[in-house]
Amino acid sequence: MSESNCCGQQTRTILAYFVGGIGSFLIVGAMAWLVVRQDVPEVDAAAAVSRKAARLKVDQDAQAELGKFAVDPNKENLARLSVDRAMEVMVGEWSPGAAEGRAKLLERLEASKKTQSFE
Repeated sequence: MSESNCCGQQTRTILAYFVGGIGSFLIVGAMAWLVVRQDVPEVDAAAAVSRKAARLKVDQDAQAELGKFAVDPNKENLARLSVDRAMEVMVGEWSPGAAEGRAKLLERLEASKKTQSFE
């Protein structure tokens, strides 16, 4: 007696891919359903006001720091300028000629790329 299959190897492979694909969609759908049905806690109005006040304070402190001049005592040749002063310095360097400003910029770039050798 010979065994005859109704389905060949190619049909089984296609069926396996189909079942795997449907299974994948079902798993992703179930995970999405679990995420959607989770209860989201309501935002407390007092906490929201507190967070907003903290954010405003951080923004005000940042704006105050942008306008200050400071020299870092730990690092040589490092100073923090205000944004306005930094723009004035850049305009001053680039206004006599673009070639001079470009040369200074490239010189600073090369100096920053130098690495110390311990050989």
